[in-house]
Amino acid sequence: MNKSIGIDIVEFVEIRERLSDKFIKRILGPNELIRYNKITNQDSKVAFLAGRFAAKEAYTKVYKHFDEPLNFVDVEILNDEYGAPYIVSKYHPEDDVKVSISHSRNYAVSICSID
Repeated sequence: MNKSIGIDIVEFVEIRERLSDKFIKRILGPNELIRYNKITNQDSKVAFLAGRFAAKEAYTKVYKHFDEPLNFVDVEILNDEYGAPYIVSKYHPEDDVKVSISHSRNYAVSICSID
């Protein structure tokens, strides 16, 4: 794999408009869903979901093409003991894809890269 980078930005209002159990279960993997369900503040839930959505979109831009249809629940954005995000994916489990997520009042942005 050559060096590659992907970036995505998501508006919180877009997530609020699409927010439903069906949408959440289409975006979040099992471990992400556990963390999401522990969040009690609705704005924090939207920010979490927007950040994960942006990270997964950025991840798809790193690879540009997958041999099988990509399912977002098979790409999980987890956090290490320091809170830093990392990716666990069934599509390229051997790759060390770097990921960063940031939030503002109205947006979540994420960038992914691979060396």
